[in-house]
Amino acid sequence: MQNKLQELTEKIYNEGLTKGTEEASQLVNKAKEDASKIIADAKKHAEQIVAQAKKESEDLKKNVETEIGISAKQVVSALKVDISKLIETKVIQAPLIDALKDTEFIKMIIETAIKNWNPSSTDQIALNVLVPAANEKELKEYLSTKVMATLNQKFEIVPDKNIRYGFKIGPKDGSYFISFSDKDFENLFREYMRPRIIEMLFGGK
Repeated sequence: MQNKLQELTEKIYNEGLTKGTEEASQLVNKAKEDASKIIADAKKHAEQIVAQAKKESEDLKKNVETEIGISAKQVVSALKVDISKLIETKVIQAPLIDALKDTEFIKMIIETAIKNWNPSSTDQIALNVLVPAANEKELKEYLSTKVMATLNQKFEIVPDKNIRYGFKIGPKDGSYFISFSDKDFENLFREYMRPRIIEMLFGGK
């Protein structure tokens, strides 16, 4: 009886030990599998983070290079314009102002404008010639004595405080005026000369 009890006890012990060992082994194996999966997932996630960071870095680099390129082109373009303006001012503005300050030159231009206002018509056209206030008296005396005596045109010299240099001419009714002010001549010369200045300085680009 004693032997059977001991055998039964040993059997239960051995079975329990075996079962416990198997369960422990299963737990260890599962833990290893879980650990491997966690490591693999972590590695994959880390690789994704690195790849994303690399892509963002490359995109940022491209954007910066693009911005630098655009900014450089804008700076060069602005520089070309500034240099052209400086040359235009030197070549155009100062000599132009000097010419328009010359009353004899203005007399000649006004006389030509009046003569060619409507050369094909025999009808008299009343004109207003707007001039700088400082030149009114001299221009009026000259044009009234010379031009009125030789041309089939009626005109009046009118001072205009808004005109610094040059003049404006148009019908007496004020329906329109053709301007020959310093700004008009300057814009005309700039339009003609700017492409040539840029071409000389920068090869046309």
